[in-house]
Amino acid sequence: MSKDLEVANRYAVALFEVAKDKQMTDQFDAELAIVKESLDQSDDFRSLIENPTITIEAKKQMLATVFGGITPVLQDFMSLLVDRGREDYLVTIIDQYLKKVKDARGIADAEVYSVVPLSKAEEAELSKAFAAKMSKNELNIHNHIDPSLLGGVRVVIGNRIYDGSLKSKLRDLERQIKL
Repeated sequence: MSKDLEVANRYAVALFEVAKDKQMTDQFDAELAIVKESLDQSDDFRSLIENPTITIEAKKQMLATVFGGITPVLQDFMSLLVDRGREDYLVTIIDQYLKKVKDARGIADAEVYSVVPLSKAEEAELSKAFAAKMSKNELNIHNHIDPSLLGGVRVVIGNRIYDGSLKSKLRDLERQIKL
């Protein structure tokens, strides 16, 4: 794990523990998603927050003005990040926090590659089958079109790959024939 990710992960774990203690994981989840979206969509705002020449107080004021409607605990958290010079980690911290929430809820993301778009029924069937295999309650399916597969699907969940594509089956057959 890179040092940046390690630092972000420590803050995310602490924030997740606070959310659980206060029974506010759903609220934190929703509000942090809004903060992340705002920072992702506005490069200018993000640059201002991460700019080292802007004073700590000015950064805190900007965050309080833009995100004044969020929970005071999250406002305090963002102020703490600014005080400690960690505001440039905010988006990574939010990403790590959201991963922890999903993991606690038994939800995982699956990247599914297929030749044609999957129907909702096919997505549901894949989700059910692979969720059980991964000991998860639910899988969020993200379907990607890859004509090079020729047929079938390739499923990527975390660092695991399940390749049921025609392309891989033909490659396996070719290896067997060469032996």
